[in-house]
Amino acid sequence: MTAAKRFDKPENYDMWYESRFEECDREACLSFSKESLCSRVTVDHNYYAVCQNLLSRYATWRGTTGGLLHDPPAHIAKDGQLETLLDECTKPKKRYGRFQAAKELREYLTQLAAGSASATAR
Repeated sequence: MTAAKRFDKPENYDMWYESRFEECDREACLSFSKESLCSRVTVDHNYYAVCQNLLSRYATWRGTTGGLLHDPPAHIAKDGQLETLLDECTKPKKRYGRFQAAKELREYLTQLAAGSASATAR
């Protein structure tokens, strides 16, 4: 591979790429463009896949619906933060909102897990 080839970058390679939300009535729906994913430095597709197909209310898997985080305990659900973060991660309202929502969701779930672990240890 020549040096010139190695450093040729696709057009818009440094622009962030956002996967579009697609409502689907089948199991584990996920579509993507290999060209779009592989020609950008920063892509949110893995966040989208996890939120859409595993965690959120849109997730359907082997006859179950509602995602892995369905029906949280009342003390978690009451402030709406979990639902808000899942919605933004799945179907962002803000440009590049999925990146921030995924980061905040990881932090929020880590806090919940730490709180649960310390409560269990008592």
